[in-house]
Amino acid sequence: MPGRPPSLRAIAAFEAAARHQSFSKAAEELNLTHGAISHAIKGLEQRLGQQLFERSARGVLLSEPGRILASKVRLSVGLLSEAFEARPWLRRSHLVISVLPAFASRILIPRLPLFRAAYPQITLDLRMTQRLADIARGDADAAIRYGPGRWAGLNAFKLAEEKLFPVVSPLYAAPLPRHPADLRDEDMIGHPELPWRPWLAAAGLDRPEPDMPLVIDDAAMLLDAAAASAGVVLARSVLAAPDLQGGRLVRLFDTEIAALYAYWLVSNPVSEKQEAIACFRDWLGSELAAMI
Repeated sequence: MPGRPPSLRAIAAFEAAARHQSFSKAAEELNLTHGAISHAIKGLEQRLGQQLFERSARGVLLSEPGRILASKVRLSVGLLSEAFEARPWLRRSHLVISVLPAFASRILIPRLPLFRAAYPQITLDLRMTQRLADIARGDADAAIRYGPGRWAGLNAFKLAEEKLFPVVSPLYAAPLPRHPADLRDEDMIGHPELPWRPWLAAAGLDRPEPDMPLVIDDAAMLLDAAAASAGVVLARSVLAAPDLQGGRLVRLFDTEIAALYAYWLVSNPVSEKQEAIACFRDWLGSELAAMI
């Protein structure tokens, strides 16, 4: 006969501590004392004969057995939540997506009619923000992120890689620069996270970072500035694709370099909305592949 399972209080204490990587934050969330959380965790460790957290003066981290248990507990909590959901099928088809504003305005929103035609049963709640949504805590069901692709405890599916190359308005100058060496510092517009020097080196120019008169920290606004004939910008291929296809911008030169980051769809591996997330992921990946 299987043994009696641990108390729900102990399971809740472990789940909260594992999610926050903190006994104090778990105690605050559950309205318990730090000692009560610690006692509950210690009881689970004695029961399993394994250390679930690695403790240090700087805090606590899940051990390998703790990570394995945490994934099972999250799955169980998800199933339990589903059992008490009055309208589970409706809820599963409603996706809250956190998305970067520049990506939303230039790439996603113009294609939403295509998604709605392909998946009329799925409703989307788009949250435009630069802030990283806490997927594990339920801020969103999934997020479109631009980054290295390593987010602990989350599924990350690469949607598209990017190249970097110069673009400019076709009306900027007559004639437009025909060789990288023709670019002057005053022609170039900067972005704090997109230095020009790596591209200049790839183009065979041993030049320091240009002394530019204009720097813009928003990738979409950077392209808008180029389209307004303010200068030449180092563009990200995905974001620039609509402007290049529409003739609002033109590319200069063949030289390009790989961007350090890529676009990813990030989601909770134990979400009950996996089917809807997979539909959105596959659709968006196909759209991006066709676009670039």
